[in-house]
Amino acid sequence: MKSLVFCCVIVNCFVLGLCDVPQCFKLKFGEIACNQDVDVNTVIKTVPAQNECLSMAKGLELFEKVGKMIGNKFEQLYNEEKQKVADGNMIGRKFEKLYNEEKQKVADGNMIGRKFEKLYNEEKQKVAILNNQISDVTKEMNTCNDFRKITTMRESSVVVQKDYSTPQLKKCGVGMQDINKIKDNQITGSSMFREDHGPQYGRLFETRGIKAWSTQPGPGYRATIDKWSTFGLKNQWITVDLKKDTKIIGVVTAGRPPHVYNGLTDLHNQWVSTFTMEYKTDKNKYIIPFLDRTGKLEVFQGNTDMTTPVVNIFRFPITARWFTIKPINYVYSMCMQFDLLVC
Repeated sequence: MKSLVFCCVIVNCFVLGLCDVPQCFKLKFGEIACNQDVDVNTVIKTVPAQNECLSMAKGLELFEKVGKMIGNKFEQLYNEEKQKVADGNMIGRKFEKLYNEEKQKVADGNMIGRKFEKLYNEEKQKVAILNNQISDVTKEMNTCNDFRKITTMRESSVVVQKDYSTPQLKKCGVGMQDINKIKDNQITGSSMFREDHGPQYGRLFETRGIKAWSTQPGPGYRATIDKWSTFGLKNQWITVDLKKDTKIIGVVTAGRPPHVYNGLTDLHNQWVSTFTMEYKTDKNKYIIPFLDRTGKLEVFQGNTDMTTPVVNIFRFPITARWFTIKPINYVYSMCMQFDLLVC
């Protein structure tokens, strides 16, 4: 390329008259070709002989020859660059095709991702349901553990009776003694003798109705001297709903207190002497009976007269919402007052 430019400079110099004919450059065709790699020192500047100096015609011929050679060279370079562009376009189309293919793969991947997300959410929901079921099973297991606690208690750990003063009973009651804390409709029973014998009157220190809960007459009832007897009556119960799980340490019961009619005191002598108990928590669907250390139903010792409150302290505190008393033995009639203790 250097020789090509050099030759072009020589010819232009001669043609444009920038060089004198006697001082023209000696170019012996065949010795130095313009397509060779030569530099300025290769061509020797000299004063040639008359017959060796290039004529105007020769200069023009040489110029034309060099011009064609340059044109051919540039045409060759142009074609090469054109081919490179064509190759580049082909490569570009290939890359565009690859890009579109990868773009489609990404779109397919997103679709698969959405499907897996849907499956994940479905499985997550299943896991949540299983966790709830496990929670229920755990609660049932805890219930069984409560049974085990009761049945494995040492012989010295029994339900004990404890003396409470009237002020202590008023202070430690769960609220049965206050109609504003525990409403009448929170106390229910299996039956009642009359309206004024209803379970809502089965509160400790009650002053309304007959001042106690009394069940319906039993099959042994006779309208004679023992007309108030409910001999043979079974499966009776009274329940209080505390509206939320509450920690209870014991229970207190009392009989039907004396009643004054027309200035006369009527001694009914009615009370429950033994009973069992059950409880149920707010979220547990099972009713749990109190059991003794042998796994049998715990029989609580009730009253021996109609006026003295009897306190039974549990082996360990029970936290529940519903508590039920189920009378077993009684005197004359299943008739009682009760309260639950928190201290």
